[in-house]
Amino acid sequence: MTIPKISVIVPLYNTERYLTKCLESIMAQTLREIEIICVDDCSPDKSAELVSQFAKQDKRVRLIRHDQNAGLGGARNTGIINAHADYVASVDSDDFIEPDFLEALWQATEEGRFDVVVCGYKKVDAEGRTIGTGMQKVATMDPIPKEQDPFKISDPAFWNKLWRKSLFTESGIFFPDHIYHQDSATTPRIYTKAKNVKFIGGTRYNYLIRPDSVTQSVSDKHLIDRFRCVDVLKEFFIEQGIYEDLTSSLTERIYSGYSYHVGNVIKNRHGGDSVTDAYLRHLLIMREGYLEHDMTVRMMSLEEKADYLLKHKPIPRVKLPAGTVSASAQKEPEPRPPLPSNPRIMVLTLFSGENEFEECCSALDGQVHKNWDHKVFRGLGNHQAHRSLYQFIMDNNRDYDLFFKLDADMVFSHSGVLCEIIKIFRDRPALDHLIVACDDYMTGERILGVHTFSGRVRWRESSSGIFNDPNPACAGTRRIIRDPASSFFKHASDPSSLQAFHFGAHRALKLVQRGYSIAEKRVAAMQLQWDVLNGLWRQYKKHGDRRHILALVAADLVIRGKLGDGAHDYHDPDLLMQYDVFSVFTGAALAELVRENWDDEERRVSYFNLAVGPEGLEKLKLEAA
Repeated sequence: MTIPKISVIVPLYNTERYLTKCLESIMAQTLREIEIICVDDCSPDKSAELVSQFAKQDKRVRLIRHDQNAGLGGARNTGIINAHADYVASVDSDDFIEPDFLEALWQATEEGRFDVVVCGYKKVDAEGRTIGTGMQKVATMDPIPKEQDPFKISDPAFWNKLWRKSLFTESGIFFPDHIYHQDSATTPRIYTKAKNVKFIGGTRYNYLIRPDSVTQSVSDKHLIDRFRCVDVLKEFFIEQGIYEDLTSSLTERIYSGYSYHVGNVIKNRHGGDSVTDAYLRHLLIMREGYLEHDMTVRMMSLEEKADYLLKHKPIPRVKLPAGTVSASAQKEPEPRPPLPSNPRIMVLTLFSGENEFEECCSALDGQVHKNWDHKVFRGLGNHQAHRSLYQFIMDNNRDYDLFFKLDADMVFSHSGVLCEIIKIFRDRPALDHLIVACDDYMTGERILGVHTFSGRVRWRESSSGIFNDPNPACAGTRRIIRDPASSFFKHASDPSSLQAFHFGAHRALKLVQRGYSIAEKRVAAMQLQWDVLNGLWRQYKKHGDRRHILALVAADLVIRGKLGDGAHDYHDPDLLMQYDVFSVFTGAALAELVRENWDDEERRVSYFNLAVGPEGLEKLKLEAA
């Protein structure tokens, strides 16, 4: 028998009506060296008989039957264990794939170099109509950074990926049996073992949206399984000795990870409004109880747990001030060591040729507070520069009292700014992260942009090159000053034409968020960046400055798919090529290229819808609900 290149796992349970289309799409793959492992999880319909008929036609089809139902996770585990190939893929039995799905995944492994390959997908309805897409980005993480947050590498779905089988079999990580949403409990664990991952985009997998599917439904099992999934992850992180590093990420996942499910619950309202209301109330109560009490209960012995239950004893809890909601958010933050009389500050600057850099350095020299060092990061890509800056803070946290992130296009508004920053930290002993707005010439507004950190902050690496300023984990508090009483900083006061072009492209990338799933999309970023683009148009109308309209042209290239995610970097070849094309245009000529997008409210609405796309609009509706 020839060893297949890929073992394709197809779990079977009550999907007979969709199975023929699913299997025919796998058997028709352009990559022929595959095996198709169909696992009958005691399905009550005739799925197994149907597979037996296909097996007579195609020797690559195998049928394995469970004696007892093990759930979707158990069926996938059976497929993995019985796979002959070094790589496994999975196709849910109500879905179907495009003819080159497996070949594209296989080619992307580069002859076995990559552990995981991620493909884009379409969401389709029962008639096969496309109603959304996901995971469209094209990128590589090679290697996956040591500090990478496993929740932020990709969506948790098992089915739009190719996996090296040994990630499961050698680590002993498998899907939990009889748990809904078992992908969410498994994929982040596997990513802690993977060396690298490649994203190939496209829409080669077709994911069927059914009103009666697990993600669309409500039940008591849905409620409890949400937290069983979280518990599987938490237990694993504790066992692996990485829970301390991942505490904030896991908490964030608890808060934000259910958006897609809750959105579907609200949309479908199975059982009516009263059932939906009760379900959401129970889900919210369970979330808050888990966050507040799990670590306390986890440390109890079996006898202590029984004692609390049998003797009707309440778990000690934090007394909340009137009007508060979440006990998990009310723990008293731990104060920092007091700042010395003359605190030592490290000023960190990212420089990519910005016009304002000389003025930035001169204004720093003019500060009344003189106990500072200045480190400039030059010649690095945007993502690498931020990563290096954050790593520097973590590596040198004992050498300085505060770290001040000052981009090369930021200029102090007066000589006492560092003194004011120090005073803010003195007045707030638990403050670890301060964000201050600056006066931005490009938009004519105040925008957030200057960060100061204590030495206690920690970052986990983000997989996105678009959002390069992730908030660090803090032992203490974070404060944002959106509208200071007087100006602290000026931003981009005299940008070069290339700066302006890059500014528009970078802001549009954060608006579009191409390749992000609905769950991953950031509504606040969409709204903020849309306001920025509107500000550019207002500034152009007010000043007639060619740089504002050049920024809008770059943004339009991103929105229309003519510039990709690489445009966040000043050195991106596509960005520079497009800049060379448009940099010779007059301001009036540039304005004619984008005027129709901004001239009236109706056009602006249509343009926004184009920019965020169907999935962005769906996420906005979910957030509004």
